[in-house]
Amino acid sequence: MQWFKNIFVWLFIIGFMVLAFNMFESGSKSGAVRTPINTVLQLADEGKLREVKIRDNTLVGVTTDGQRIETGIPPGSDLVDRLIEKGVNVEVQTQDHGGWWMTFLVSWLPILVFIGIWIYMMRQVSSGGGNARAFSFGKSRAKIYIDEKPKVKLEDVAGMDEVKEEVKEIIEYLRDPLRFQRLGGRPPKGVLLYGEPGVGKTLLARAIAGEAHVPFISVSGSDFVEMFVGVGAARVRDLFETAKRHAPCIIFIDEIDAVGRSRGVINLGGGHDEREQTLNQLLVEMDGFDTSDGIIVIAATNRPDILDPALLRPGRFDRQIFIPRPDVRGRYEILKVHARNKKLAPDVDLEVVARATPGFTGADLENLLNEAALLAARKGKEYIQMEDIEEAIDRVTMGLERKGMVISSKEKEKIAYHEAGHAIMSLMVPGSDALHKVSIIPRGMALGVTQQLPIDDKHMYDRQDLMGRLMILMGGRAAEEVFYGKEGITTGAENDLQRATELAYRMVSMWGMSDRLGPVAVRRVANPFLGGMTTSIDISEELRKEIDEEVRRLLSEAYEEAKRIIETHREPLRAVVKKLLEKETITCEEFVEVLRLYDVEVKNQCKKEEHKTEEKTVEV
Repeated sequence: MQWFKNIFVWLFIIGFMVLAFNMFESGSKSGAVRTPINTVLQLADEGKLREVKIRDNTLVGVTTDGQRIETGIPPGSDLVDRLIEKGVNVEVQTQDHGGWWMTFLVSWLPILVFIGIWIYMMRQVSSGGGNARAFSFGKSRAKIYIDEKPKVKLEDVAGMDEVKEEVKEIIEYLRDPLRFQRLGGRPPKGVLLYGEPGVGKTLLARAIAGEAHVPFISVSGSDFVEMFVGVGAARVRDLFETAKRHAPCIIFIDEIDAVGRSRGVINLGGGHDEREQTLNQLLVEMDGFDTSDGIIVIAATNRPDILDPALLRPGRFDRQIFIPRPDVRGRYEILKVHARNKKLAPDVDLEVVARATPGFTGADLENLLNEAALLAARKGKEYIQMEDIEEAIDRVTMGLERKGMVISSKEKEKIAYHEAGHAIMSLMVPGSDALHKVSIIPRGMALGVTQQLPIDDKHMYDRQDLMGRLMILMGGRAAEEVFYGKEGITTGAENDLQRATELAYRMVSMWGMSDRLGPVAVRRVANPFLGGMTTSIDISEELRKEIDEEVRRLLSEAYEEAKRIIETHREPLRAVVKKLLEKETITCEEFVEVLRLYDVEVKNQCKKEEHKTEEKTVEV
């Protein structure tokens, strides 16, 4: 809106000048020709002067051919008497009341208004007002929270206990700077919080300000970048001047990668003079301001790999804190925080929800409970039940339920066998995650789903775990072939085969889990915050061929083992599919109950040992 206001002011000034010019022109130009007195008398003698009007010692006449003439009347002149003698119609116009007002309005008011507007604009430029004032391009657009400091506390930030311990030093410094300065120490000038989107970087920064009870100055990295060169640098200067006036305080720059990208040839996005000037000014300000001022800069980004090295060196962002996705205990703590204002039914088990949401960030979990609340309200319930949360999980991870999708009975049966194949493999493969439920209700792009419930987040996998995953992924396709033959296999295993092939390639080419190739890695992961893009190392065609053969061998081995297990339990699976077609969704207990009727011994239980979450508090 700022650019719109500036354009409006300039259009108003230009329009006012045009109007004033036209008023001056209309006031000064009467359309009459200046004529000498003797010529006027000559026209009167010849009878060519039809009438005259006299006003303010000015004579304006009209000739018989319609021409307007004008002349001045000297004081004491008998011009009027002589015109009357010659039979010319003479009209004397006296000045009406208020005429001088009209003269003032026409002559002086536009000039005075223009001068007033100009003085107002110059005062705005010189005083350096707020964002809404004209020509305030160089003013910082930061939001300053002084009286209304952030109400967020560290107790509101869950799932990152180690990170909260790390920021305790910053909070203590802001509360008592002299305590650190007495021993010659200095706090970090800048703290960079980096991690994937939604892990709580901004929330943590607000919690630091809320605990330290200091002003919080918040700005986005994109607020510095403008089309005019030099504006961003001016805004950086103004930001730090503002911070010095409110010190001790916290400057929080969100998405700093918008202005802190690497300069030079390594910047694949191309050069931008305005961005580089802004970055240079930020480097100068961070390297120049005195740490005794009590100013700490906290920045957040999910792209630390593209930041300029000069920004990350000691003396600027001295401390870099990685905020990971929360583990199962962290997810449980986050769910407890977001469940404070939710009405939960007694059957809701947040530990089960935490186990059912591996990989979820704090933002994902907050959205999950919100979706569950909306679903419960839509059904007219007074409390959020566990079934609402489970439906919300399915909705968030797989999409909306496609109730209007028409599926033939034959296709539905194949979908049931496919999902039953995945499910029985998850029960028969030692060490795999516990089976939670099996559903043939289509959601999003999936026609069915087999959901497993991990007891803990795994950070390392051995070869046995990975081979088990391959067998579970192959279970759906194997079931189709066992019950329908090779001619009856469907396209439903597309995603399973893609994931299995990618996993096998990682085992061979990245993790060295092939006896044939040995401990060799020919691929590497770059930029984990962009989905884990992989790049290949230059290798020979022979090695590439061996990798392909080894990947094919692993996939075939897993597929054949899955087929063998499903072939062994053909009849129990028929009974499971029959029940699945009746109910569309069955739990792990119901699945195992059918298998036990056929004396099938499962290797993994549905509910493993309950995971007790230790509660930890961080006192500041």
